[in-house]
Amino acid sequence: MVTQTLRLPIALYLMVAARSWLTADDGVLIATTPLLLKQGGTVENPAVYDGKGVVIDLGIDVTDHAWKKTGDIWTSNGPLLGRAPLAAGQVAGLFLDDVPLSLPRDVPAEKAHPERKEHCYIAPAALKPGQMGYAEDGSLYFRWPASKTPGSTRLILPPKVGVSAVTIACSNIIVRNITAKHAANDGFNIHGKWTGIRLENVRALSNADEGISAHDDVEMEVENAEIAWNGSVSGGVADVDRCVTRYRRCRVHDNLGAAFFLFGKEHTVTDAVIYNQAVDFSIRKGTVCHRERIEWQDGPR
Repeated sequence: MVTQTLRLPIALYLMVAARSWLTADDGVLIATTPLLLKQGGTVENPAVYDGKGVVIDLGIDVTDHAWKKTGDIWTSNGPLLGRAPLAAGQVAGLFLDDVPLSLPRDVPAEKAHPERKEHCYIAPAALKPGQMGYAEDGSLYFRWPASKTPGSTRLILPPKVGVSAVTIACSNIIVRNITAKHAANDGFNIHGKWTGIRLENVRALSNADEGISAHDDVEMEVENAEIAWNGSVSGGVADVDRCVTRYRRCRVHDNLGAAFFLFGKEHTVTDAVIYNQAVDFSIRKGTVCHRERIEWQDGPR
């Protein structure tokens, strides 16, 4: 198979992102601008987009915000950065370093106030460690998990609602060597009828919704990926609708939802390593799913 390497687009991307990027101590380039890929190749000659190790980190550090601190409950001083409360029950609204805070629904309150569906939140005193909610004035509050310590932990807010770190909107493309972090939506997001997509050596870490998510009629392969600490209640991976996807040699761990949430046409997962997950696979009825050589490193919990 002949491939074409898209050297100019990566250079252009880094030029566009230059207004908001930095180089970490270890020399890794960190960009804070989302990446949209729209230039594919052909079946015989797919395009190659090599990020060369770039980390696309969309998070906003709010550690130094004027937090009101009452024991292990912290509350923002009004709406954090002026943001409206998120809908409860799907995504994480804040990260403590890489760890997502879940945003559970207060279902009994919703029954009493159906007009506020998905906008009734667990009261501060009733929160479990690692959960968050919103007050009537829009303030964000959360309870610290035992695994994190104030003073040595960064508090990271995702960007505005709906922003993914990497969006693929073309067919016949290989995307490799990119880390996607702290997106408000997905780390890698693909909608449409795009086919011939391949992700290689990517990392989808600490995104508010899924790490990798294919929708509609997408056909995609993913190899040697790490998918971890994502905040979706569905899964670290969520491939839905009529997609055909294949995952090989992936490491999936510490996601709030299942490791893999799959429904639709057909999905294949082989040689995966899964750990620190409450659920490995969540598969909708009628979905064709092939699983081979799945390793639990610490066993299902």
